[in-house]
Amino acid sequence: MKKGLLSILAAATVLVGCQNYDDQFDALNVQITALQQQVNSSITTAIADLQGQLTTLASSQLSSDDLATALVDITSQIDAINTAVASIDGETSELEEEVDDILAALDDLLQANAVIDQNVNIRNTAELEYVESLIATGADDPTVIVKGNVLVDGTDLDTDALAARVSAVTAKIRTVIGSVTVTADAANINMSAVTFIDGTANISNKVDISALSTVSGDVDLGHYGDVALTALTSVASLTLSNSASITTLEILNLASGDLVTADYPLATSIVLGDIAISGQVTATKATVFTSGFDGTLGSLNLSTTTTAVVRLAATKISGTVTLTNSGAGSEGHFAGLTTIESGGELVNPAKTIDMSALATASGTLTIVGTTAASFPALASQAAAGTITATAAQSFTAPKLVPAAAISTVGTATFSLKSLSTAQADFLTASQTMTGLTTAGQTASLTLYAMPALKSASITGAGKATTNIEISVSATNTALASLSVDGVINTLDIAAAPKLTSLTTAGKITDFSVTDTTTMTTINFGHTFISGDTAATVTVSNVSKITSLDMSSLTKVKQITLTGNAKLATIVAPSSTVLAEPTAAVTVTINGNALTGNYDKAAAGTDTTPYGEASIESNDLTTLKTFINAYAAQTGRSSTSVSATAGKTKISYDIEVDVVTIDGGTTTSTLSAALNSDAAAALGADATADTASDTTDSTGGITTANELAIVTTE
Repeated sequence: MKKGLLSILAAATVLVGCQNYDDQFDALNVQITALQQQVNSSITTAIADLQGQLTTLASSQLSSDDLATALVDITSQIDAINTAVASIDGETSELEEEVDDILAALDDLLQANAVIDQNVNIRNTAELEYVESLIATGADDPTVIVKGNVLVDGTDLDTDALAARVSAVTAKIRTVIGSVTVTADAANINMSAVTFIDGTANISNKVDISALSTVSGDVDLGHYGDVALTALTSVASLTLSNSASITTLEILNLASGDLVTADYPLATSIVLGDIAISGQVTATKATVFTSGFDGTLGSLNLSTTTTAVVRLAATKISGTVTLTNSGAGSEGHFAGLTTIESGGELVNPAKTIDMSALATASGTLTIVGTTAASFPALASQAAAGTITATAAQSFTAPKLVPAAAISTVGTATFSLKSLSTAQADFLTASQTMTGLTTAGQTASLTLYAMPALKSASITGAGKATTNIEISVSATNTALASLSVDGVINTLDIAAAPKLTSLTTAGKITDFSVTDTTTMTTINFGHTFISGDTAATVTVSNVSKITSLDMSSLTKVKQITLTGNAKLATIVAPSSTVLAEPTAAVTVTINGNALTGNYDKAAAGTDTTPYGEASIESNDLTTLKTFINAYAAQTGRSSTSVSATAGKTKISYDIEVDVVTIDGGTTTSTLSAALNSDAAAALGADATADTASDTTDSTGGITTANELAIVTTE
């Protein structure tokens, strides 16, 4: 049914021409009436409205050919509807809706046929009366298309009555295919229906063009005061001839065209759409300036109040862009800016900045107002891409490896992707900076290149084939906090006079802490680097450390613990996750504060057995398990001298610094006790230099037989 009724409308669209055909439309009304009698009475009113619309069309000018075609189509459709209605029950509700749709479509048809095919001039009462004969101004009358130029001058039509008549006519113009010139005098002119002008436009103040969306040509507007053109989306160019008197400007949806005007001495707020701006733009009283232009910004010098909030949507900068808002509360937002191109320059002196999308700095960047410079996306800096942030107390660019100078306050903290020793020279505050964080360290770094560092957090991005070394020295007199994570091939801390504790994570191959008088705690949390050499641990001359738990360390091949005057407790590395048999295992422990007991051997006779010596030390039992695990590895061959370590590539020299002899009061070092035990040197066969010798009388625990007599306390 709907298809048939809409066909009536389709046929009606051809009812235009040059002759009246009342009889034919009377016949149509008769058929509509017949149809009305067959449907539910609830839609009688809607059908009557349809007849009224057709009667209106009957008074239009029609060509005979068009009418003949239309009558055939309409008659056929009505016959089809009559047949359908006779066989359909219960569809009256649907029919009501369809008739409503047709009525609305007929209204659109009337609008579409409201075309004034000539110029429209309104400059005096005679011209006004003539135009009123062309354009009906009733509330229900359609708006019109003018296929010609529109010229309105209200100078001689300024009485209240005449001005009202002018506005009644101009308010019915919705489209102009030609140029538009409208000049208001004392009275306002209403052109609030006009949406499209296919030509140029020159429109004065007091003309309401609030719906104007598109102008194909150049636009010159004389509006001033608070100017809001929120519907305007496209022009060839826009000139605001009274810009000196504009107090606020809002054309935020304008996305096509050029803004010619650049001087707004009284404007306190300017909001522009996606149109290019360039050159000198002056708005020295503006506290808000927004540009939606999201292309490449060339040269721009934007003068605002020093406290202004500036938002520019440009994605690239190719020329010199300078802002002047450097005062308290100022903001400079470049949220969409991704690139400062080579040769480009941005001066953004605001106290608060947003440059969260900036990824490439090939040109210079000056941000001298912010105390917190944050660039979360910045990943590339060219040699010419210097960054001047002389007020920044923090500089955050976690994806950046510096390649050009970065200036901050002297005591700034930095967060970067990676920083090599040589690249530290790019940081003008390198000698006085207080903090450093790297998120993906790919190069060796000597932290003593930054002697004033108070804290450092280094996350390595190495692998088995790299040689990334992080070094700390006595020059780091202020370094009190250091954390390491990720993959670092070598961590070397020498002296570090203020570093009191160290916690590791991630993966480290070679770990070394030496020559420090302040370190009291080392917490191991790292593991080995697969594919690299096995891990090593060196803690030497760390005078205040009292205990060392290495049990979390895996695939360790070298342990060196020497000269740690207060180191009294040791737990060896993992004895289950071992380096491969190709690794040369060495353990060197001496000069610490380890304690234990030594029970001397009892020499045997022909009638009494040999009494084996024993070393009682809880610390040494974990080392014994560690060494024996390696000795038991498949793939390690035996040596020719069974009294020594007994396996190739395993060597050790382990000292207990204070042992009590035979449970008495006499003490000595373990090496001295072993060397003075004559019975242990001869062993069970009472013969020197044989496989049964308990000790070789050289150093501390250096042989498999000496290690075998270690027990718990």
